[in-house]
Amino acid sequence: KADRLRAFLRTFDEKALVFTQYVRTLRYLEGVLRSDGYRIATYHGGLGAAAKDAAVRAFREDAQVFLSTEAGGEGRNLQFARTVVNYDLPWNPLRIEQRIGRVHRLGQDREVHVVNLWAEDTIEAYLMELLDRKIHMFELVVGELDLILGHLDERQSFEELLLDVWALREAEERRAAMRKLGDGLVRARAQYDWVKERNEDVLGGVGEEATA
Repeated sequence: KADRLRAFLRTFDEKALVFTQYVRTLRYLEGVLRSDGYRIATYHGGLGAAAKDAAVRAFREDAQVFLSTEAGGEGRNLQFARTVVNYDLPWNPLRIEQRIGRVHRLGQDREVHVVNLWAEDTIEAYLMELLDRKIHMFELVVGELDLILGHLDERQSFEELLLDVWALREAEERRAAMRKLGDGLVRARAQYDWVKERNEDVLGGVGEEATA
């Protein structure tokens, strides 16, 4: 995946946020990208507040790539960039949404680009099949995903459901369970869209009465 990341970064000259789940992976990528001549800012939970502020400042002023663990997906406004690369993908899709939210927020006046890297026949590939192809996650407004997943299962989180599927040993059994989970997501998205449309109709009617 590192070679795919390097190939992608060579295709444009804008700033990019690259997220990974592990500090070890972050350190590895830092070495790879520095050897390619990129100016890097690194951000992870082990840094103190001053070091975190310095990393954000370095990214804003000079660095081309902001390498971050999940710590960078919370509470930081980085809308001066518009490209997010998910080097690896957390099983909890709300954490993916948090990552994207660092650049896709108030003050962002450009189109946001999201790049996801994964290997075939991995749980990350299954995750993208479900989130991207089934419910078009990356077209949603921030906050909508949580509402959709709320219609999926009252007893288990999406992360737990995905883990149950991945734990199945037989490939055909796993594919069947994945199709079932995908169908559930499609129904959850349809239910959310129906509720959203009804709410918009109600609010629209209230607005018309108020202006009458």
